[in-house]
This record gives sequence, C-alpha cells and structure tokens, in this order.
Amino acid sequence: MAVGALATNQLLVSRSAIWNRALSENANLLFVVASVLEGKLRGMDIALRHTVDRLHDGTLTERPPRERPPREREGAGGPALTGLVDDGQGLQLVLDHTGTIMWSSRPIAQGDMAFSDNDYFLAHEKDPDSGLLVSALFNAGSGDQASIALSRRWTKPDGGFGGVVVQTLRLSHLHELFSAIELGPNSGINLFLLDGTIVTRFPYTGEFTGTSLAGTPNFDRSVRERQGSFTGVAAIDKVERLYTFRTLDSFPLLVNTAQSTADILAGWRSDAIWLGTTTAVLILACFGLAMLNERELRAHRRTIRRLHRAEHEMRTVLDSLPAMVAYWDNRLINRFCNRAHQQWFGLSPEEAFGKHISSVIGQSLFLQVKPHIDRTLSGCTQVFQKPIIDMGGAVRHTVSTYVPDINDGKVDGFFVLVHDVTARKLAEDALYEEKERFRVTLESIADGVITTDEQGRITYENRAADMMTGWPLDKALGLPIEDVVVTEDPSRGPAQGGGLVRATLAQRAVVESDAAFMLVSRSGQRTPIEGSAAPIFDEHGRLAGAVMVFHDVSHARSLANEMARLAQYDALTGVPSRNFIRQLAEQAMNRALRGEHKLAVMYLDLDGFKAVNDSLGHAVGDQLLVAVTRRLADVLRKSDTLGRKGGDEFVVLMDGIRGEAEANILASRLVEACRQPVELEGQELSVTVSIGISIFPDHAVKYDELVNQADVAMYFAKQTGRNRVCVFQPDMLKSS
Repeated sequence: MAVGALATNQLLVSRSAIWNRALSENANLLFVVASVLEGKLRGMDIALRHTVDRLHDGTLTERPPRERPPREREGAGGPALTGLVDDGQGLQLVLDHTGTIMWSSRPIAQGDMAFSDNDYFLAHEKDPDSGLLVSALFNAGSGDQASIALSRRWTKPDGGFGGVVVQTLRLSHLHELFSAIELGPNSGINLFLLDGTIVTRFPYTGEFTGTSLAGTPNFDRSVRERQGSFTGVAAIDKVERLYTFRTLDSFPLLVNTAQSTADILAGWRSDAIWLGTTTAVLILACFGLAMLNERELRAHRRTIRRLHRAEHEMRTVLDSLPAMVAYWDNRLINRFCNRAHQQWFGLSPEEAFGKHISSVIGQSLFLQVKPHIDRTLSGCTQVFQKPIIDMGGAVRHTVSTYVPDINDGKVDGFFVLVHDVTARKLAEDALYEEKERFRVTLESIADGVITTDEQGRITYENRAADMMTGWPLDKALGLPIEDVVVTEDPSRGPAQGGGLVRATLAQRAVVESDAAFMLVSRSGQRTPIEGSAAPIFDEHGRLAGAVMVFHDVSHARSLANEMARLAQYDALTGVPSRNFIRQLAEQAMNRALRGEHKLAVMYLDLDGFKAVNDSLGHAVGDQLLVAVTRRLADVLRKSDTLGRKGGDEFVVLMDGIRGEAEANILASRLVEACRQPVELEGQELSVTVSIGISIFPDHAVKYDELVNQADVAMYFAKQTGRNRVCVFQPDMLKSS
C-alpha cells in the first residue's frame, strides 16, 4: 500500500509540475504576445493622434483631391502624403465628414472603397467623445487582405465633425510575427474583439475568422475576469484546452493562448502508464513475498537489511505516513525517523539523526518508556498505549509498537511505530459515557426494562423491573423470561407477560399487550401492568434478542381518564372543545336522520370582545369569556350543546327541531342574554353577540359545510348591524 501511495504521490507531483510549467509558459508567452500587440496598437494610436493634431493645427496643407485639377485626381482616392504613417503593414487614411478619402499614406484606388456607412465612421460621427475605436475584421481593397482598423475622430476648428483618421493593420503582419510560436497540435493563439468576434487565430488557417463566440462560457468568463487561466472545452471543436487570457489595457481586444490539455499531459500519461504498471507489479510481488513460508524468513531478513541501506529511497513513503516511524540501534542512537517526529517533538529527521533517544523525545518520556525499550532489546516485541504531550502542549493518546531487529540471534536495534489514536480514544470515552448515561437513565426511569437473548434468557433488567418482579439482576440473569415475568392467569393468551417476548422473537416485530394484565412478583405482590416487546437486531441484521418495557398502570388509568376529559373540553370555559363538538354534531346528525327531525348549527361571535381584551388584558378577557359562557348555558335547553371553537367564537347545536323558526327563537334569547353588561373587577363590561344559523339537512349534510354556512351568516349579521341573528341564505355566499 505504501508503494502504491508513493507512486500515486509521485504521479500527482509530476503532473502538478508539468501543469504548473504549462501555466507559466503560457502566461509568459501570452505576456510577450500581448506586449507585442499592445506595442503595435499603441504605435498605431500615436500615429492617429499625431495626424489628428496636425489636422487641428493646420499643418496638413496639401490640397485634398477634390480641390486639385481633374487629371491629378484620376485613379486616386487621395494624394500620397508623406507625413502620414505607412509602415508597410497597413496604411493611414484621412476621411472627411462625408467618408471621402482626403489623404492617404500611399496612393490607393478609391473606386470600390466606401467609408461613410462603416460602423466606426458612424460611431465617430454620432459621438464626439468616441475616442479610439477598433473595427471588425474586413477585407482591404482588391487585394482581399484581411485587416482591422483603428480610428479616431477629428474635429473642425468650429467644433463640427471634420471626419475620421483611420490606421489599418493587415493581419498577415501578425501572422508573420507569431508564425514561429509552436504550442503543439490542437493549440494556438486567438485574438478577439470584446464583442466576441474572432479577429485571427495562430496558426492561421482563415477558418472561423469573423465568427462570434459571444455567449459561450469560455469567452464570457475571459471577458468577465479580464486576465487569468482556466481549463475549458472549446465551443468550436469541443477540444479541452488550457486557456490563458488577457484583455489589452487600452484596446477593446482580448488575446489568449489555447493549449490542448492532452498535449500538455501526453508525456506524463506515458510515464504514468509505465510507473503504474511497475508499481502494480511491485505490489503483487510484495503480496507474494508475504505468502512465503518460514523457510524463507531468514532470506527475508537479509532483504530487510538491504532495504535499510536504501533507506533514503523509502523516506518519501515513510514521511507520508500519519504515524511516527523510527529506528534506534541497541545503544539507543537514532538511525532513522520520519517527519512526524518534527511535528511531535520539534526535531527534523536530520537533526534527530545520531542523537540519543532521550534527546529526541525528552528525558521524562524516555524514563516512562524505558522498561518497554529494555524488554524490546531483550528480544520481545512491545505493544502498549501511552499518552504523549507534544511540543505544542497537546495530549496525544498513542499506541506504540516496538519491534526488535534481530540478526543472527543478536538484537541490533528496534523499530518504533507510534499511532495517534486520540480520536479513537475520545470516541471510546464518549461511547463509555454514553453507555453510562444510558445505564443511569434506565436505572432512573419508572418503567421496567428487561432484555433477553434470542433464546428468551434474561441478559439485563433495570431497577424498576427488579422492584416489580422481585428478581435482582444477579439472580435473574440467564433465566427464561417466563420465570421472572409471571402473570396471574397465563391462560388469557400470549400477549401478556413473558409471552410478549416469545411473540416478538417469533414474529421479529414489535408486539404490544392487548390489555393490562396482572404481574405476580417473586413475593406474590400483584401489580396491573401494560407492556410491549421489540426485537433487537445486530449490525448485520440478525436477531440478537428482545427488549420488554412495562409499567404500572394503576395510576395511569385514572390519569388517562382525566386527560381524556381535558382533551374533550375547553380548559377555560369547561364547554366541549372544537374537536369534541364535531363528534357530538356527527351523532346529532345521525339522530336527526333516524328521528326525521332537524338540527340547527349556530355560529356565535362576541361583538366588542377584542377591544376589552386589548385594553384590559387577557386575564380580564378570560374572565369575560367565562361569564358569557355561563349566560349562554343558562339559556340553552338540556338537549342543546354549547362548545367553544376558539377565541371569542362559540358553536351551539340545537337538536330535535322542526324548522328554523325554533332555532331563531333560541338564538334571539342568546342575543338578549348577552346584551346585559358584565361586572368584572368593579367595571361594567358590555359585549353583544352576532349569530349565524344553518339547518341540517336543509342547507348541508356535512358538519364542516354547516359550520362554514353558519359562519357566513354570522358575518352577514355583523355587516348588517351586529347584535342580531341571521339564517344562512345561498346568496350570502356571493356577497361574502
């Protein structure tokens, strides 16, 4: 494994070095290319500025062609003015405000050359502050030579648009500059306008020149970041390349180098295959050596001695290990240690070499491990745990292995391997603490807990189980569950007592007691209990046993009855809660269907309650709700039911009526009962009630629909004056 790790590390290091070298070379190349381009373009811009300045100060005095005799104008777009720049790589033109050539750096034919509709001409004409513009790629003249143009506006003395000064650059000149650059197959240099247009590519083939890559991930990233490197897949040929890019500082151009990652790593891949094959063979050989029998052990030791002489070749492997590795001779002088010693004790391998062990690990630690060293030098391998304080003061829990180096019956020294097991030690401590908390928890709870193995024999019981069964843990261990959990009447069925555990083991599922049963303790005491049992599976999913949990239900029964009552009635007013009133309504609707009578559902909402609650507080509001509830209950018949829906909203069920007239009479009495002020804490508080009514089965046959309809009618009552009663009508749904 170490050899494989070494080979992998070597491959990664060499790949990183090759990649970094490619990054550096591409960055340097791009710097040179960008510098040459910027220098060339800056020179062209200086020439443009110079010509514009001459136009401004009037030093370009030679007449333009339209002011010259006809025979001087024939066949020429403008006079060849020697003051203009013409470096053989392009030409310079002076255009007037109509786009006509006034002067050029050398004679050219104007016949088919129109400039007034060029993008850069129109941009300069429109914007006095347009500055320097770079054109898109175009073919210059009849020679069909691909070129780009730099241009600047020149302004007349009166501030009007005078025209444009243009400097062209033939791309063939750039091709000549960069023809000597060789990046390998599928690689090259690209020049773009910032709008994404490809100006040219090197090596030059003419293919894709003028194509726009705007919107492609690679180009958008280059424009966004302006300068840098990244790896991406080309939008045109889908080849993965290393892109190094840079936006020219003063020009709307972007230049990049694009080198195929396959070319960069071609040599590395060949080395990787060779090294990987060699490493695989070496690893297989190591496994083969491990299978040799005892006859070859002596030869193996001679091989180890040869490997010691080649220690420097293995240092990289050992330094990569997270453990401390060292070799000490029989005089306790260091002959080798890896880099981990520097992290732990502050001494590099070079500094520790030749030093006594006490000088490396410290006198205090040396005295602690000396007994192990003495036994190792006597020929006995030592494995022990020891906390070590490193140079930073941190405590490291370690497992140390001392192996004697025996040659011809003599101990020449010993190998040391020290593993940092701090994380494992902390995990073990945490696990112990967790188990202890679990044990304390089980011992503290009132429920009895008993665990068994897969045969139903008891393996654990907590204090509560001990108290209820009368069997201490030391006496219950190993007994069948039925001997400890004894029921008063086993004939009642298996879902009680020890039968729960047996059923769980058979079904491999949770089994609960179908009812409370009587537990008979060892002393004969009887306790009503309920319980359940669940299977226990090990980490492989195999059944390992069962756990039974049971508790005394004598108190729980009375408590359950009380909780059931509290769940059905509102805690504040004592009337049925919203869930219980729903159940009562379902029963009343069934009775109405059987008895051929009707049921009225009333929805009540107190008018003005919120103002009382907000001004006097929730305590007074609660008292007011209780007082109103009593008044409403006093008006109702015995067959009627009052429930609280929530807040200041109530529901009344009026059973056994023949029609809505009876419901209206009762509702009017409820309204009248609430009109009288309520005296609380020396204050008279006035609230009224608005009531909506829906009738079963006239309006609906489902409770939720009846409540919603009554709610709509109640809101209609509030909207039409409050303190009144409204019976639901279908057209109320439209107005609501």
